[in-house]
Amino acid sequence: MKDDDQERVFQRVYSAFGGHGAYAAFPDAIPFLNWCHRRGIACGVISNADERYGDSILPMLGLREAMQFLTFSKNVGYEKPHRKIFETALKEAEPWLCLEKSYALEADPLRPEEILHIGNDFQKDFVGATEAGFHAVLLDRFDETEVASEWRANGARVYKDLIDVVEFLGREQFELGSRECCAHPDNCYDI
Repeated sequence: MKDDDQERVFQRVYSAFGGHGAYAAFPDAIPFLNWCHRRGIACGVISNADERYGDSILPMLGLREAMQFLTFSKNVGYEKPHRKIFETALKEAEPWLCLEKSYALEADPLRPEEILHIGNDFQKDFVGATEAGFHAVLLDRFDETEVASEWRANGARVYKDLIDVVEFLGREQFELGSRECCAHPDNCYDI
C-alpha cells in the first residue's frame, strides 16, 4: 500500500473510533460510579491502552469526571499484569482518599487489600491484581459461559455486570479504602 493510501486508511479508522458512534458506556457504569461516590470510594482506571483514552474517550462518555486517577502503562513503563502498574495505581489513588487516619500524625498508607480491581481479562486483570495484593473480580458482560467457567475454575469471582459487583460488595467483609471525611475539599467530586 502506498504512503498516501496508508494515511487515508489511518485517517478513516481514526475518525471512526474518535467519535461518539464507536463507544458507549455500559448502562450500569454511571450508577455504579455514583454508588461508589456516595460511599467515598475512589475510582480510577488501570489500562494498557494509550493515555489518550483518558483524554478523549472517557470524557466523551461522561466518565472522566468520576475518575480520581488514571494509570496508563505507557506512563508507568509496565503493562498489566505487571505488579508495578498496580503499585503505581495504589499510590495514585491514595491522595484522593480523605481518610481521617491519612491526616493523623502517623498516617497509615492505603493498603493493597483495601482495593478492588474490576476487569475483563483473567491474566491481565485478575492475576495481575491479586498478585499485587488487591481484591479482584472479572466481568463477563457478553455471557461467554465457557470463558467465565474457566475463570471461575481458576479461582476468579466472575459477575455479569457492575450491579452484581455491588451485591458482592454488600456480602463481603473486606473494607475498601474510602473517604470517611473530606479534609481536602479540592479532592471531592460530584457526578
